[in-house]
Order: sequence, then C-alpha cells, then structure tokens
Amino acid sequence: IPAIEAVRDGTIKFIPDNQAKKYFNWMENIHDWCISRQLWWGHRIPAFYCDKCGKMIVSKDDEKICPDCGAELRQEEDVLDTWFSSALWPFSTLGWPENTEELKHFYPTSTMVTGYDIIFFWVIRMVFSAYEHTDKSPFHTVFIHGLVRDSQGRKMSKSLGNGIDPLEIIDQYGADALR
Repeated sequence: IPAIEAVRDGTIKFIPDNQAKKYFNWMENIHDWCISRQLWWGHRIPAFYCDKCGKMIVSKDDEKICPDCGAELRQEEDVLDTWFSSALWPFSTLGWPENTEELKHFYPTSTMVTGYDIIFFWVIRMVFSAYEHTDKSPFHTVFIHGLVRDSQGRKMSKSLGNGIDPLEIIDQYGADALR
C-alpha cells in the first residue's frame, strides 16, 4: 500500500518520529468509518435513487433518469465528511485534475504542520488520497505539535465549549495579546 510504504521508506517523515506509530496503527488496523454527514454544504455523495423501482446508481455523472424503469432519480442528500474534502487540499487547490503550472511547481508541498489528534482524520486521508489521485506523496514531512489545553487538561474544542473567545482577550488585554 503506497500510503504505508511512503512512511516506511522515509518518503514521508514524522517529526517527532514516534508519531509515525499512530499513523501505522491506523493504517494497518483500519476500520470502516462514516463518510457522510448531514451538512448543508460539501461534496455531494454521487449516489442516485429511484423511488419507483428501488434501483441505486453510483456515478460520476449527474444521473437524472432510472435506466431500469425510466422514473426520475433523486440524489443522496448527505455530503461526504469534512475530512474527505480536506484530504484533497494539497493538490485540488493547485488546479488538479488539470496539470496546471501551479501543480507542477508547488506539488508536492514540503511540510504539513498539525496536531497529533488528527493524524487519522486528516494526515492519513491526505496521503492515501494523494497517492490515489496523483501517484505522489502530498508532502515530505509531517511536523506534529502539541495542543492548547484548558485548566482541566482537556483540549480546547467547539464541542466542549471550552475555547477562548479572541474578542474577550482583546477587550481584557489588548490586541497585542493575540500576536
């Protein structure tokens, strides 16, 4: 599997190198995950349903009519999860699938900087998506940094509601506190 071999053979290096263990753990013991979300935006799932005969079609094309019974098809309403879309970032922002000058010049990138908590969600998906779509690694180095935590040691997150409002920081300490 190219995404595993790239880290094993040093094409992609983790800093610190012990974070590669998390990468291998996920890649070598991968499980199914939910790829869809009930969001208002995102990449639409290319599945089309016929309510008349029950046929389901998965297609790159925007299907309109059921080939079995001629009834109108409806497209799946869920979208692919955020991490699916984010996994395409290293090459899609450079004009892929066209072989643009930007893609030739800037791809692959050099360093991906992120927290250890999203090695599975983002790093792995960028790597296997890049190899699938471009036959290249998306970057050469993954630099893993620590996480900002609250007074109870929990990582700050929207779902926990324990983040810091930047406007409160500015009001209390001035704009220099955010620099």
